[in-house]
Amino acid sequence: MKCISLIQPWATLVVLGAKRYETRSWPTFHRGRLAIHASRRMPESARALCEREPFRSILRQSGYRGSADVPRGMILGSVELLDCLPAHIVRDELSLDSPELHFGDFRRGRWAWRLQDAQPFPVPRPYLGRLGVYEIPDPAVEPVLVSA
Repeated sequence: MKCISLIQPWATLVVLGAKRYETRSWPTFHRGRLAIHASRRMPESARALCEREPFRSILRQSGYRGSADVPRGMILGSVELLDCLPAHIVRDELSLDSPELHFGDFRRGRWAWRLQDAQPFPVPRPYLGRLGVYEIPDPAVEPVLVSA
């Protein structure tokens, strides 16, 4: 299974289905199921976002009181990667009050990966992530996928 590591709180927002676009400086040709790994590193700027709206409300509704509660260094779940589009086109299609605009960088020259069918794993699985889209060996996710 393909996987991507995201910094928190974005990783949690993706597996909750609240973040429907992952914005990147590069496109991907991958389409299909994509595991979401939460990186161990969480910069102070990302911690601060957990206390700002709309991040705070969504995290609290899902039982996370703050940045210390979101799991890190783990595979959290998976999503279906449907498409990869120029980010400015997606931005122009979103409503001005969409939380999605706060969750990504939709500037011209960037890419928006369209995601759907978020499936959080019942128990996150510890795993060492890496950069880019990478392959996870089956034994790393099979026990989690079977119980999902």
